[in-house]
Amino acid sequence: FAMKILLLLAAAGLLYMLQDWIYKTLWDKNLSVSIHFQDKAVLEGEQATLTEVIENRKLLPLAYLNVKFQVNRNLVFQNMENTSVSDFNYKNDVFSVLFHQRIRRTLVFSCQKRGYYEITQSDIISSNLLMTSEYISTLNQNTYLYVYPRYLNIDCLDVPFRKMIGTMTSRQFLYEDPFEFRGIRDYTSTDPMNSVNWTASARTGDLMVNVHDSTSSQEAIIILNLETETVWVYEQLHEIAIRLAASISYYFLNTGVPTRMICNGSDCITDQVAVIPTGSGLRHVNAIAEVLARIDLTRTVVSCTDQLHELTNKMANSTSAPLYIMISNSMSNSLQDAFEQLIKTGSSAMWIAPLYEDMELRVRKIPNMDIIRWEVNKYEN
Repeated sequence: FAMKILLLLAAAGLLYMLQDWIYKTLWDKNLSVSIHFQDKAVLEGEQATLTEVIENRKLLPLAYLNVKFQVNRNLVFQNMENTSVSDFNYKNDVFSVLFHQRIRRTLVFSCQKRGYYEITQSDIISSNLLMTSEYISTLNQNTYLYVYPRYLNIDCLDVPFRKMIGTMTSRQFLYEDPFEFRGIRDYTSTDPMNSVNWTASARTGDLMVNVHDSTSSQEAIIILNLETETVWVYEQLHEIAIRLAASISYYFLNTGVPTRMICNGSDCITDQVAVIPTGSGLRHVNAIAEVLARIDLTRTVVSCTDQLHELTNKMANSTSAPLYIMISNSMSNSLQDAFEQLIKTGSSAMWIAPLYEDMELRVRKIPNMDIIRWEVNKYEN
């Protein structure tokens, strides 16, 4: 009897070591764990989804599989179960995966703040059948989500914007482009003879001239200044400024005005200043929103005054007369001097200053420039 017990114990020990060896060797073979955000970007305050897919393509079941990863705390999960919060949101999900089984789980979260969010790795932890040994592996993940700045209601800017666009349009048509044909009209004594359309004149019996459009090289240039004049960094005001830049660029692009943006903030991916060349259409709306989402306010900004001087030099010999929109709560004299020099190369300009109620608006009046105080409530997000 004692011998039987010893044999049973020996057999149990062998089985234990065998299953432990099998799991230690094969637990992560043909096992895939992927984590991915939804493809579509969202706006601040909207909801988005994150999907976990676990696939076990072998005959060995995994009674215990722990998937761990971290996401930015600005992404708040609808169900905070298995989530701990500190500097990040730490997800800790547990699965039981049978052989040749695929599990898909979708998590819903709200996006509290604009940004570029990514997940670069996850840890997976499993065990043998008796859960006496633990096995750990780190997997690379490659998924990201853009949370665009929230668009603000800028209806109050519609009238001054329309006036600015009208000024730009009237200046634009002072010069005609001989390569842009618009139509035919009657000849007047001030028309040059090389504009006469002889074919149309012969057909009508009267002198007719060609009418040409100007080439539309006009544009709106949005200058987003994220400098601060004091030791206090007003992050909320900067966030409002970023939302204004997104909203105003959308307005001009939706109106058909080509738009570019110059910002002295740093792009968290390129580590360069956030500058977007002139473009138009829906694709350009998204391009601007993406760059604005990637601005990292914790990084050092470059001098906006220097940027204005550089832009002034570039525009000095240009035949276009852009609209200039400055968005800045910083109102230093050097910045105002630089902007005043710049707007001499444009058709009209506007300075929008996001300020708290107790802050003074110190932007001096300049010809051809509107000044807008954008009131910000300290207690609103």
